[in-house]
Amino acid sequence: MNDEIVSNLSQMANLVNEYQKTINIIKYKMTFLAKKSKYFKSINSIYGIGEFTTSIIIAELGDINRFNNIKELTAYCGLDPSIKQSGKSINVHGPISKSGNKYMRKILYVACSNIIRLATIFKNENDIEIYYRKKRNEGKHHYAAIVACTTKLLRKILALCKQLDNQ
Repeated sequence: MNDEIVSNLSQMANLVNEYQKTINIIKYKMTFLAKKSKYFKSINSIYGIGEFTTSIIIAELGDINRFNNIKELTAYCGLDPSIKQSGKSINVHGPISKSGNKYMRKILYVACSNIIRLATIFKNENDIEIYYRKKRNEGKHHYAAIVACTTKLLRKILALCKQLDNQ
């Protein structure tokens, strides 16, 4: 019976290794294709964002020129505040709507977390990390501060891409 368990575990380990190789090949191809985009260098130049994250951002956003302003882009990502109305009161400072692209939200969240973590570890201040500290000092919860940073990162990405288009 032990031989059967060992054999099954060995087969599963081989499967995991094969899948990992396939994932690495797909990551390489995705990065290779993303490098052909004119926005790759601009987005990749943001501190804390690597080549693969840049590739995912380019893939998820598609043609960034279809967004006329930051409000359209934040709505696409589901980072716009949800508006709750009842009678005369309007709460525009509600939680994010989450009605947009959930993958883009997750990518931005992880990217901001990495930027803040790297800036803290290497004592390299940047605007996103400073903005995070500002929000935390205002009494915002960690997650609320990160979401605020994701919007700031999105603004930065859009500004870099628009700047590149205007040159």
